[in-house]
Amino acid sequence: MKKVFFMMLAAGLFAACGTAQQNVGINAVPAQLTKAVAAADKACLSDSDCVAVQKGCCPCAGYEAVNKTAAQKVQTVLDKACAGGGCTREACYTRITTQCVNHVCTGTLVAPRAVAL
Repeated sequence: MKKVFFMMLAAGLFAACGTAQQNVGINAVPAQLTKAVAAADKACLSDSDCVAVQKGCCPCAGYEAVNKTAAQKVQTVLDKACAGGGCTREACYTRITTQCVNHVCTGTLVAPRAVAL
């Protein structure tokens, strides 16, 4: 009977550990994503070398300008770290334009356009 109990307990713990990685919470900004964005290469020669990447699981966390090659690695981390995460703050405006300034990718917040009523 003890063996069955411990086997069930172990199975429950393994299942909980597996789902814990998938459920990052609402509007999450995982540490591994923050590290990947901070470490991303920002070097550039022209504006076309720069792209925007999300700084959190949801767009409202903002964006960072990085080298387009480095963006692929950041996207991989985002996909893995944010799997199953939910977003509740989708009404924010955080879009940026990217450009190469003094050989460094930079981002400028784009002002939202006024809507005519």
